[in-house]
Amino acid sequence: MTARIFNIQTMSTEDGPGIRTSVFFKGCPLACAWCQNPEGLTQEIHLVHDSIRCIGCGNCVDNCPQQAIEISPEGFTFTSACQKCLTCVKNCPSTAIRAIGEDITLDDLKSKLLRDRPFYENSGGGVTFTGGESLLQPEFVSAITDEMNKEGIHVCIDTSGYVKEEIFQRVIKKASLILYDLKIIDEERHSFYTGVSNVPILENAKWLRTSGIPVWVRVAVIPGYTDDYANIKGIAAFIRRHMLPVVERIDLLGYNDLCLNDYRRIRMEYKLEGTPRVKESEMMKLVELMNSAGVDQVTASNYREGE
Repeated sequence: MTARIFNIQTMSTEDGPGIRTSVFFKGCPLACAWCQNPEGLTQEIHLVHDSIRCIGCGNCVDNCPQQAIEISPEGFTFTSACQKCLTCVKNCPSTAIRAIGEDITLDDLKSKLLRDRPFYENSGGGVTFTGGESLLQPEFVSAITDEMNKEGIHVCIDTSGYVKEEIFQRVIKKASLILYDLKIIDEERHSFYTGVSNVPILENAKWLRTSGIPVWVRVAVIPGYTDDYANIKGIAAFIRRHMLPVVERIDLLGYNDLCLNDYRRIRMEYKLEGTPRVKESEMMKLVELMNSAGVDQVTASNYREGE
């Protein structure tokens, strides 16, 4: 059994309690313009070239079976003939060419995750499966969660909730904590901005209340997309009516553009370039708005402090 991932981040403190190792799975059913991990939007392996590392030896061009690499005064290009055979990666002595995405076996991932067991145990941390959307590879996530549970390691699953009900319930019930993303409460707007309906997302969210599994809801506050008062108040009302008491906290995550270089690296347009960060005063208003709608476990982060 293998999974396609694009990163294993150790010493993480952003994806659940304590010190964690976060495994980023490739592929996502949503297409949010503000996605912070563009490498995870598809299951396709991305090839990237670092011009600073490149020594100009020509090994990549000479050894490419498809002759899919072009070097010109305008720069370095992988052409449409590229079949992602990774021969160029293997033949690059300076590691200027790198693949974003790899297939990993269950045993290999388990071995990597267990290396940091002392940090999990000393901090109350564990392992988080995120992405992309980890539940697009449900059999693997189910199996590796079983392995972590056998080892007594806390497992958190981060999900958009856009997955079939049967798969969602079967895999999620094995986790110790769920990070659940709610973006836009209006179905038409959700479909327009993310590419999919929010009906399955909201139905799976309702089931979480019956599961008894602790949930941290995360709401990305994106100017012009998700930050209007009607949307934030609507999300709060939904949580109050359908998700309490399993929701332990609600995190309002202010927009930032730290992902801009990731988009450039994989030659993908970032539609929000130039969008200002959300001010602290505005984030606090949104916290108060959610509180007034009947939820009081709200925190705010990633905003521009002091404004």
